Amino acid sequence: MTAIVGVDPSLTAAGIAILNDPKSAETPNVPRLLTVGESGRKGATLTERATRVGRQYELILRSMPPAVRLVVIEAVPVHNPSPNMASLYQERAALVLRLVEFLAKRGIPVVDVNLSTLKLFATGNGRADKTEVIASMASLWPHANIKNDNEGDALSLASMGAQFLGWHEPELPHHYAPKVDWTGVKR
Repeated sequence: MTAIVGVDPSLTAAGIAILNDPKSAETPNVPRLLTVGESGRKGATLTERATRVGRQYELILRSMPPAVRLVVIEAVPVHNPSPNMASLYQERAALVLRLVEFLAKRGIPVVDVNLSTLKLFATGNGRADKTEVIASMASLWPHANIKNDNEGDALSLASMGAQFLGWHEPELPHHYAPKVDWTGVKR
């Protein structure tokens, strides 16, 4: 059974959503949602930070099913949105790049989606707050047990991928043609 995986990357609480191909999934096709991660500590050394990135990388990869068709991941902003949190920004970027490298070496396409596009797809508003994204995804996937905003974001990302591949039809006007670069993804 093939799957699409949505990833909201974080070291503390990465959200992961797994959508199975509806041709072989059980009915109803309930997304598998999980959150993995661990708290860091202020003043961690470079080695401790790098090791934490490695542990999170492994947790995320172990959560993925064996037959992944596509991974849609929340993009790391081009510029650090919070200069006071530079080390967290570096760690998140390192995590994303490690994940993308691993998947690319195995021929699994990875697409990144910026946060505004994720919110626009989920709610119709690119500036929506976390609760609005969760509510929209709960409406789209009524059988899903969304425990937090990380899982809501991940489910939005996986839903985008599923609609791009034709696994599911767009339900609302803002689901049509999100601004995503699908280069390298075969339908």
